[in-house]
Parts: sequence; structure tokens; C-alpha cells
Amino acid sequence: MLQILLLYLFPFPSTAIINLRQFDNKTYHYQRPYIGGYHDNPYVGGYHDNKTTSRDPVILIPGIFGSQLEAWYNKTVVPHYICSKDSKGFTTIWLCFQCMVPKVIDCWVDNMILNFTDNNFVNRDNERTRVNDFGGTGGVECLDKNCYYPYFKPMVETFVAAGFQRNVSIRAAPYDFRYGPNTATGKAYLGKLKQLIEETYTLNDNRKINIIAHSMGNLYMVEFFKGMSKSWKKKYIKRYMAVSGVFGGSVKSIRALISGETESVPRVLVDGGTVRAFQRTFQSIYWLLPRSYLWDKNEVLVYTETRNYTINDIDTLFDDAGFSLGKKLRQTTDAISQFRDVDVPVYCVYGSDIPTASAFRWKKGYFPDYQPVQMDGLGDGTVNKRSLELCNKFKQVQGTKTFSGSRAGEHMQILLNPDAIKYLLDIVLETPPTDVLHF
Repeated sequence: MLQILLLYLFPFPSTAIINLRQFDNKTYHYQRPYIGGYHDNPYVGGYHDNKTTSRDPVILIPGIFGSQLEAWYNKTVVPHYICSKDSKGFTTIWLCFQCMVPKVIDCWVDNMILNFTDNNFVNRDNERTRVNDFGGTGGVECLDKNCYYPYFKPMVETFVAAGFQRNVSIRAAPYDFRYGPNTATGKAYLGKLKQLIEETYTLNDNRKINIIAHSMGNLYMVEFFKGMSKSWKKKYIKRYMAVSGVFGGSVKSIRALISGETESVPRVLVDGGTVRAFQRTFQSIYWLLPRSYLWDKNEVLVYTETRNYTINDIDTLFDDAGFSLGKKLRQTTDAISQFRDVDVPVYCVYGSDIPTASAFRWKKGYFPDYQPVQMDGLGDGTVNKRSLELCNKFKQVQGTKTFSGSRAGEHMQILLNPDAIKYLLDIVLETPPTDVLHF
């Protein structure tokens, strides 16, 4: 009963609550809905192998909100009398269902917030955070530890059925998604990622690594590859598969910073103002703002009763929203917001033909504290089409695959889509691609 209630309350990912088609040899058929959104064995035919075989290993890079986070804190001040001052060990802060109830949510928000000190983003005082299961897949298979919301789990289980082994030939590199790669936390992550790639290479008889990144994880990979020499990439990287890459930013991030983005939390219990309190402190959300080289200087992104705003007016928008600090926080991402070639073989995979926020209109009296009306263009439901298609500008693109419609290509749903998983597996196994059945 609790599981059904949670599925009702949490629209993100609503992606996880629809039928998935199972692949059984060459017969396609629909299964009944599965609570949790996936079947334990998405491919019951074609790839199954009970023994571990030689495979070019895979490392998964999650997107924003795609890594389980834990915190250990010992605070002197808390926002509410029911909030614990001492966690007495690491405790889950993302994704934490029990944290998102009235009053308790104030404690959770306080744990998620970052401080901005000496031009750097850091945890709150007397708080340490870590990701769950770096190097393993346990921290990215599901958004929560009870796995009500599967993320990479269908993909991992499919690859395991094809002969891959968890923590050996299929691994993951979760990260604290609140930070960008130019912070102390972000730089430490890039160093750990390099070590993980080299360790996985050795662990698998010097086989090159397949990188599969999702969403903002692709921005991290662009920064990572920028710091690696050509000889290092040639030695260790087999190919890079960019899924739902937000290479040029997303209009949706504007709403998060102005009024709060509530699609990733229970809208029944949480209002935009509550989540805005911590979203405005995340460097990563400023990193996801639309890029000036993709949006025209005359293209209106925000409409209010007093004026309109284009990509060149973002700082003014922060001022008018009563959040002047946003200008300084945005500037911390300038050096990491340029599109650069990665100098490795690339496959681009993303959704298309899905209504996606292209602008927002705040009604009279709604700006900035209430939710705006969303004006749609095309994309994958989260990332705009022009940003997704920037992937095709990489010099070594080997192939591009799009999945049309929300049931197949939506930003999160694509990782649960058997056809998308099969496409990625075919690339890794270097098997000739077969026709896929489109929704």
C-alpha cells in the first residue's frame, strides 16, 4: 500500500510507471504494468548468458539527482525542533521518502543546502556528504535504496544477463550532483573517475572502457575528457555513449532558480518555494542554464507583467526576482559552459518530439514566488531539441539514435526503454544493430 501511495505522490519519474515491452527473441508483446516500472529480466532471450564472459567493460555516469547521497552531520542550529542535530552516522538525504513529509521536510532542505563561501560551494557547517557505492552500481540502479524508482537498474540487469558482472565489467561513478566540476568536490570526483577507469581497465585484462553517461553526466564527461591527454584517451576509452545529453543547457532550469522546480519531488506535499530554497544553492542548476551560443539574443525565455527576458537578461532576471546573489553563483559556471570536442568515438542517443519547456509566462502577481505557465517547444521533455542535437557536433560521432514520443524517449524513460537499452548493448557487444519496434 505504501508503494502505491508513493507512486501516486511522486510524478518523477512518472517514467517509471508505464508498461515496458519485453524482448523475447523476435516476438514483441506487452506485459502488464510493473510497480517500479521495469521487469526483472528485460531481455529474456537473445543475450542471456549464465557465465561471465569477456566483455569490454562499461562505466555508467548518472545525471543530476541520479546519485544516492548520504550525509553525516552534527549541527548546533536546526530549522525546526523536530530536526535531529546529530545524525550519529551517515544517513540518506537523496532520495529520501520519509524526509518529504510536513515539518520533517524543513530538516531535509537544511541538509541539502550548500553554502557559498570564499567563491566556492561547500557543505553546511559540520556536515559531510558522500555518494553510495562509488565503483559499484548500487548507487545509480535506483534513485532510492528501496528501489521504488529504478534508474539504471533495467540497463544493469540486461547487461548482466549478457555476461557482464557488477563491480567488475559494469560499474558506475556516482557523484554529488549539487556541485560542478570546477569546485573542490567536483575536481576530486574527476580524479576518482580517472582512477576508476584505469582500475577497471586493469581488472578486465586491459580492455578499453565504454562510457555511458546520462543527462548532466554528459557535461561532466566533456570536462573530464578536456583534462585527459590524447594518448590516455586512446589507451583507456573504447567509446562514449551520450544519452539525453544536456550539452547546451535547458530552459527548464530557469524555473528551478526563479520559482522552484517541483517535478522531482512530491507536488502534493511540497511547494516550489520549499525546494527553491536548496535548488538556488546548487551550482549544477546554474550550469544547466541555456547557453547563449544556442539561444538567440532576441528569443524571449521569460514573460512577466512588467517585462520580458532573453538569454542576455538572466542577471537582470535574478535581480528582479529578488535574488541578486544568483548572478555571482551563475558566473562560477562560465569557465565550464563551453562546448568542446571530446576526441573519442561518440554515439548520441536521445528522445525527440516531446513537449519541452521553451519559455515561461508568469501571470500577474505570480512572479517570482508562484509557478509559471509553461510554453512548450520540442525536446525530450526536459532538455530542448537544440541542446540534445549538439551531441552531433562532436568530431568522432559514430552514430545517432533518436526515440520518438514520451513512452520511448522521455528524458528519464529512455533508460527504462528496452529498445534504447538494446541499442546500447548492441554497440558495446559490437553486434550488428537489428530493427527496433518503435512506439
